[in-house]
Amino acid sequence: MKSMKPLITGIIGAALLITGTSSNAGEKRVDDYIIHYNAFNSSFIQPETAVAYKLPRSAYTGLLNVSVHKVVEDGPDKNLKVAIRGKATNNLSQFSELAFKEIIEDNAVYYMADFQFRNEESMDLEFTINIPGREQPISIQFDQKFYAD
Repeated sequence: MKSMKPLITGIIGAALLITGTSSNAGEKRVDDYIIHYNAFNSSFIQPETAVAYKLPRSAYTGLLNVSVHKVVEDGPDKNLKVAIRGKATNNLSQFSELAFKEIIEDNAVYYMADFQFRNEESMDLEFTINIPGREQPISIQFDQKFYAD
């Protein structure tokens, strides 16, 4: 099977370009770890990418993408497998638990979860990462407005 790396990398790159400076794409550094995250409308991904990764694709579905890296002094950062859980909450305080899918491509590890939203709705997204060997979990919270496409 052909490598999917260009597809998932394209998802992340396209989401960052489309959402521009209003994106809440972020990075959090804690000790020797870097967490990259972003959220975007699932309609941004190509249909074949959605099928390949079994991701929903619709105008009213958002995707949260997370990856965790350990900083390595003498070499490239190491992609990590982690335990991650989270929730998405709308303006009416209605929430849904996020079910993260682990996606592995070559040396890359991504976690993606989908959630529903209404047009022009602000969503509060929060997630907690448990890294093997690290005692304290890492929590991240951000809000972002979503638009039906």
